[in-house]
Amino acid sequence: MIKAVRHVGIVVKDMEKNLQFWRDVMGLKVKEDFWEKGEFIKTLQNLNNVNLHMIKLTAPDGSMIELLKDEGNPCVSECNSKLCDVGIRHIAFTVDDCKKVWDILHENNCETLSKPILNPEGTAKVFFARDPEGNLLEIVQIL
Repeated sequence: MIKAVRHVGIVVKDMEKNLQFWRDVMGLKVKEDFWEKGEFIKTLQNLNNVNLHMIKLTAPDGSMIELLKDEGNPCVSECNSKLCDVGIRHIAFTVDDCKKVWDILHENNCETLSKPILNPEGTAKVFFARDPEGNLLEIVQIL
């Protein structure tokens, strides 16, 4: 089912401090630095008022760390965390068929945050789910 691990998303309280660590200390390269808000990210994350700053950093092999800070949702710590909480928040997996994976997860009583939806660029179908412990998984089908 899973083809590859895509990236590790880390929600942070201090974007500049974390960017300095991952870029300057750990040697990752900034691939993208952007903000996302609107219907796509709101639906995908199942959150309101999303105003998400994202910085994607890459290692030489192409693997990524994604730093995230949602200005529209305050950071909290709780057992069944949300995508806007501080810390390592999700693991992303590349799959061949997003809908098939969504169906399999539902058949196995896994919580999903949305159905698979098309990203604004039309290049991927995406959804989030939780594993049995409540950890967040991002499932991505590249089109």
